[in-house]
This record gives sequence, structure tokens and C-alpha cells, in this order.
Amino acid sequence: MTLSGEPLLEFRSSPFQHWRVTPAQGVGHGELILVHGLGEHAGRMMPLARRFAAMGYRCRVPDLPGHGANGEDSHHAVVKAYLKGRDASEVNDLIQELPPSLITEAQQIAANKHQQLFSTTFEQIIEQVEKLTLWSAIDGTQSRVPHHVWGHSLGGLAAFHAVSRIDRDQCCAPTSLVLGSAAFSPPAAVDDVLKKIIIGQAYLLSSISFLRPIAALQRLFLQLLKIDGDGRFANEHVSDLPAERLLHSTDPLQNHQIPLCFAGRLLPWMARARKVARTLRTPVLIFAPGFDPIVNTTGSRTVAASLPISIDDRRPQRLDIHESMKVHDLVRSSCAEAIISRVHSWMKGDLGH
Repeated sequence: MTLSGEPLLEFRSSPFQHWRVTPAQGVGHGELILVHGLGEHAGRMMPLARRFAAMGYRCRVPDLPGHGANGEDSHHAVVKAYLKGRDASEVNDLIQELPPSLITEAQQIAANKHQQLFSTTFEQIIEQVEKLTLWSAIDGTQSRVPHHVWGHSLGGLAAFHAVSRIDRDQCCAPTSLVLGSAAFSPPAAVDDVLKKIIIGQAYLLSSISFLRPIAALQRLFLQLLKIDGDGRFANEHVSDLPAERLLHSTDPLQNHQIPLCFAGRLLPWMARARKVARTLRTPVLIFAPGFDPIVNTTGSRTVAASLPISIDDRRPQRLDIHESMKVHDLVRSSCAEAIISRVHSWMKGDLGH
């Protein structure tokens, strides 16, 4: 059933600043946390929040450390554009219609957040997702409904490790975990051969316990150099829809420059994901493209193969590989409707029969 009316948007301060999207009627049958990807912000998850609010879910959408903004006028304006726009073209039009002062403010905020990323650890990001998941589980009347966590790309890796920490707490563990193009492996396609060798070596060192100190020294070296990675190539690989690619490139809060030292901090968490998966109790649905130019799909396959049999008969462990797709963000692509419908059915427990 789809609910009518515009979803309600609030900017919450507890347990930290995040966005709350609820059905127009204000009631819901489930809670859903939506975690964005690297260099992105909460607004990027708002079209998904809108869809699930219409299906009766109350959504929480955080801006991860080193990403997004802190409630400024431009922050509200960009997030509202993403929530209000019916498609990427309309969102882009709404953003372009903003006063130049707000666009400038958003761009300056993105530049400041970029600087914060140099000193942001991935542990901080995991802790924030964990804290919001715990808060959602105990927040008033919402504590008595099913809770779900959805993470995209970097957000998928963070959500995976955050949920693993509260996975055995019957009071706070989420009902399910959904991971889209999760960052379980470095990118498969790197044009710079030297960079590909360095990334591969660091990932390998991170996966071997007694060699991790060497990997840590490599990451420290990158931090001292303060080198950026140019993420503008992602504009062409985020979706197969031209409007989505354009929006990704023109969004004033989108950060296209990623410190290589921050990217390096993800490698140990990627390397240990398979081991963590073996003891995870929360039911997991993973979906990914056949080839992902931004995140290696092999990581999703490996983690899915390591998951134990689900303890929830209604929500079996699931891996959906969309072999014909060669883009990163599937819910912003031409197969979005099929994925959202399938995930919704699985979250409700309808695919386990």
C-alpha cells in the first residue's frame, strides 16, 4: 500500500544531528536508517526516504562525519530539493534555482568538510551509525516496530560493521540489514597502474594480522602527504541515467575530492569484513551490479558467501547481482524500481516463504 501526501521532514539534534522523514500521516509500521556513500550527504538518500515513507516507514538519514553540513540554510535547501523533486532532473532544477548565496555557502561547506576528512577516522563513522541505530531502537513508540538499516557504498561498509557490534543485543539489534554496492573491496578498475599496485598491496597487508602495522605506516605516510584523489570520474559511473550523472556532478554539497589517506583507512575494515560476516546474526540482503567501476563487486560476493544461515526464516540471507548493470548506484539507475520492490518485500518478510 502506498500512502498519499507529502512526507514530513525534520532536522533532529538527538542523539546527534540527522534528518527525520515520516509519512504524511505521521505514523509508520517500521523504522529505516539510510546511510549515504563516500563524498555524498544525507540529501542523496532523500529520494529513497521519500519512497519508503510512502510505504509506511519512518526514516532517519544522517550526514556522516566529514560529509554533508550542520543545518545551515543551504543544507536545508539542498536536502529539501532532493526530497521534493520527483526525479533527478527536477531535483537539479530545484537546486539550480536556489539563490547564488546559498549555492556559494553549500560549496564552501563542502570544502570545509573535505578538510575535515583528513582527520576523520572510519571508526568515527561506524560509531555514528551504531549510535543512531541504538537510538532508533529505543526512541519512544518507534521502539516497538521492526527496524532496518540500509547502507550504500561507504555507508554499506559502515552499517555492516556498526550492526555487527549490536548484532546480539535482542533489545537493539535491527530486524534486517540492506547493503547496496557496499565498499567491501577496492575498485577493480584503476587507470593508474602504480596506484592500483599500491591499493592492492595495502589491502593485502591489511588482511594479514602481523603485517597490519606496515599497512598502518603506509596510511600514515599518505596522511602526511595530504594527497587528494580526484573523484569526478564517479559522475559517469554512478548511474546509467544522464540526469542522475548530471546531478551527481552539479550538487554543491557533493565532495569530489577525497583524501587518499581517508580512503586508505577503509582498507582494514574491508579486509576484516569476511571474518565479521561469519558470526553476523542479523539477516542481510546484498545487491550489487555485475561490474562496479567504483567498488569491486567481488567483495559483496565474498561477504555474502561467508554469512551463516539466517536465523529468520522470513528473511533469508540474500545476494542479488544484477549482471547486466555496470553502474555503482543501482537505486538511482534504470533498475531502481525492481530493486526497491524486491528489498521492500524482503524487509517485510515476504520473500522467505
